[in-house]
Amino acid sequence: MMEFWLVAALLIAIAVLISVWPLIKPAVSAPDDTESEESANVASFRDQMADLDWQLQQGLVSSDEVEKLKLELKQKLADELGDEQQASAYSLLKKPGFALLIALIVPVSALFLYFKLGATTEIAVVNAMNNGNLNGGQVETVLKEWVAKRPENNQALFMLGSHYLRTGKLDEAVKTYRHLASISNGHPQVTAELAQVLFLSSNNVVTPEIRELYQQTLLKDSQNTTALGLKGIDAFTRGNYQEAITAWELALTHEVDPAARQSLSAGINQARSMLGDTVVALRVMIDLAPELGELPDDARVVVFARPAGDAKQPPLVAVPLSVGDLPREVLLDDNSAMMMGGQLLSSIESLDITARISLTGNAMSPDYQVQAKGVKTTATEPVRLTFTPAG
Repeated sequence: MMEFWLVAALLIAIAVLISVWPLIKPAVSAPDDTESEESANVASFRDQMADLDWQLQQGLVSSDEVEKLKLELKQKLADELGDEQQASAYSLLKKPGFALLIALIVPVSALFLYFKLGATTEIAVVNAMNNGNLNGGQVETVLKEWVAKRPENNQALFMLGSHYLRTGKLDEAVKTYRHLASISNGHPQVTAELAQVLFLSSNNVVTPEIRELYQQTLLKDSQNTTALGLKGIDAFTRGNYQEAITAWELALTHEVDPAARQSLSAGINQARSMLGDTVVALRVMIDLAPELGELPDDARVVVFARPAGDAKQPPLVAVPLSVGDLPREVLLDDNSAMMMGGQLLSSIESLDITARISLTGNAMSPDYQVQAKGVKTTATEPVRLTFTPAG
């Protein structure tokens, strides 16, 4: 923010200099200053008037012609004196006071127009998003101010709707997403979010409106993970488990959020169990010992598994987390193993499960590590891995 104001101040200073320079630069003197132009015009007028009187006395011109010529001379003098007055008025602009007035008007006008039309609200939103010390109410206030300033801005409405969803204000989220859907011409990401919010507000029941919304989304974006997730839930609820698996597996190939991937895997495993398939899924609870102290929330955590006793083989499955996510139960199963492109967990008898914390982001050089060896893939109880100061 400080760099912005420094650049703005520099640009305003340049604009002021450009505006006042013509008013403060020295005037170029006329080559001949012996007689003012105004005096010369008046003297010439008098000479011409006297000459006309002499011609009249000599009978060279008639009185009517003299009157007509004198009238023309008077008009000419008036025009010339008028030009001089304009030049005199312009010279007033060269006064230091007028230059000072311009120097004040330019920055004041620039600041007024910026605060009226500029991106002050947008900058406040960026600062709020980057400031981890703001509470939900403060973030909401900033987002609402942005929407008030830009009521038809899709990004502002989307961020406000997402905030309402995160904070559990479902009614406000529904209202915001409905408005956004109406002005965005049914953008698939918006209709998907609206369907999700309606699903949560209806106590996780897929209503006809929700079904229409996720179907509308998939017609425009067949890989939308939110809509595919809802399609899977809808199919599962109706007992169509294979359709649910198909939808969730497609969503799993495009979903990048670790928590969402875990939820999809759990759903796929449950649907397979309903079809009578054998499912291998190990639950691993990752936690921090109280005596470990405070660690940065963004410190990297990785949970992975290898075949038991084979430390040289690449991991069969890996789940990324951060310290801020802990405590957290993660699922290690065939779905996550398929994403690694190796063996399935169901083909392995036992595993060595490892969890690492890296404060530098390099999981190959962990600061803390905890491990459980020889875990049977048929285990039904959660495996507990707790980081300790000695870990």
